[in-house]
Amino acid sequence: MRKSLSSFTVLALGAGLLAGCGQGDSKPSSNASETKPATGDKKIVLKLLQGKPEIADKTKQMLADYQAENPNVTIEPEITVDVQTRLKTLFAAGEAPDIFFVKGYTDMGLWRDRLVDLSDEPWMSKVLPTTLPGMTFDDKKYGFPISIEGYGFIYNKDLFAKAGIDKVPTTITELEQVNEKLKAAGIVSYSEAYKEWWTLGQHLLSLPFAYTPDPAGYAKQLNDGSAKIKDNPMIDGFFKVLDMTVKYGSGVESLGVSYDTEIANFATGKVAMIQQGVWALQPILKVNPDVNMGMFPIPLTDNAEDTRIPISVPNYYGVNKESKNVEEAKKFLNWIHENGQKYLVDSFQFVPAFSDLQATDQLGPLAADMNEYVKNDRIIPFAFFLWPAPGIQTQFVKPLQAYVGEQLNKEQALDEIQKIWTGAVKK
Repeated sequence: MRKSLSSFTVLALGAGLLAGCGQGDSKPSSNASETKPATGDKKIVLKLLQGKPEIADKTKQMLADYQAENPNVTIEPEITVDVQTRLKTLFAAGEAPDIFFVKGYTDMGLWRDRLVDLSDEPWMSKVLPTTLPGMTFDDKKYGFPISIEGYGFIYNKDLFAKAGIDKVPTTITELEQVNEKLKAAGIVSYSEAYKEWWTLGQHLLSLPFAYTPDPAGYAKQLNDGSAKIKDNPMIDGFFKVLDMTVKYGSGVESLGVSYDTEIANFATGKVAMIQQGVWALQPILKVNPDVNMGMFPIPLTDNAEDTRIPISVPNYYGVNKESKNVEEAKKFLNWIHENGQKYLVDSFQFVPAFSDLQATDQLGPLAADMNEYVKNDRIIPFAFFLWPAPGIQTQFVKPLQAYVGEQLNKEQALDEIQKIWTGAVKK
């Protein structure tokens, strides 16, 4: 989603896919154990905790390849729906993993006392500048960036052409005009998954925060009470876009639309647009491999120069500093970077987060469109990483769903969001 551009300038990029979650395949056990076989070689076991069930099999293949090259090392993965909750449980039980997923900014700050400083690792000089702010605290860098992701409105190029739309909108007025043209052609504009907390309470709501000149500074002002959410100059644009997605989409029934339904409706040509990111490519193609699609940023103003695409790192690998095998864990991360083209890009189909890894055509049209904005430095950060408490998005979505359901007006919804923010700061 976005970043303060002064600290989030990107040098190069590629394409990618989603941050998802799934159930683990291995049961948790004690932190990295060691035994010494009769040969005298040290046997090392590393525990790896991560999300992304959609690449579970590919992750296991990568680990198998590493173990084939390093026969004294066994890496046991666990893939879970909720990494944050699982981490807390494992640390509390004294069974913490050696390597684990951690999100940037607020989450990274919460876990940094448990993490190894990776500032001097050989691959750190190759990470893209946009990956650094989320993992850097007191000039120390704690993460190995997995990929870059971005989101906006994914659109059906054929339906746009059918409605006589020959270019994507770059202002909020142009977005309204696009919706009117689609309506005139008998085409439904949107199918938005407002049943899901993350599409409405995280991705869409993040935009007015990300579009401020200094997202991190603005978050601090909200934390100390010197700023109010209702006074955000981008908040009116946010509600205008939200209103459009309801008016030209499923109306109040949007509250019952799930992510899977949203994907299916778009893939089968029932709607022209959905608010999603590069991670939606494979799910869409799985339903219909012939969709002619692209992606553009969501405008909140009538100044085209304001319109930028949210970009960030969804997850980093972190190394547990209490691991008995820190050096082996660092060696593994170095190996991933050295083989990043094969695994991170070609196999996982992630947007490369390193300057020495190259995007390929396999990464698809969404990543290609995203990368045009990246190359031109027309990006904003994932501002929800700056919000005051992990999981606060699940609370923000409730007043917004009530707004969509016409139970709260705009002012009431904003008051509720402000109360949630203020309450999180006071805890």
